[in-house]
Amino acid sequence: MNWSLASVSIWRYLGLNFVLFLGAIQAIPGEIYEAAEIDGANRWHQVRYLILPGIRPVLSLAVTLVVSGSLSVFEIPYIMTGGAGGSTTFVIQTVKLAFQFNKVGLASAAAVVLLAIILLVTWVQRRLVPDEGGELV
Repeated sequence: MNWSLASVSIWRYLGLNFVLFLGAIQAIPGEIYEAAEIDGANRWHQVRYLILPGIRPVLSLAVTLVVSGSLSVFEIPYIMTGGAGGSTTFVIQTVKLAFQFNKVGLASAAAVVLLAIILLVTWVQRRLVPDEGGELV
């Protein structure tokens, strides 16, 4: 595993995920926390029974974005290594097929296959973790 590529990818998307999760946590009404404190819930119980169910739709979205993004990663490995050193990806191979080997039809077919794989993985994720509306009240 190339740790430099992983760390750059984590750093690149950390801000987006932070904003998504912060917004989801702030969308939980404060009255629910007050009621939990009155009922004797400690911080762990608030996280387990209030925050995690409240951010479930955002968590599902983040997992879907991470998986589909990891399947179609291109920029960071291509810019940092050019696909050398074992960091080549499916998309880098597709671009090389189209522009280096002039096999545009095969590259187009590979792109359609990648789209089908991403749609299939997203559909499976949506089936495994269905949205329940995210309502707490």
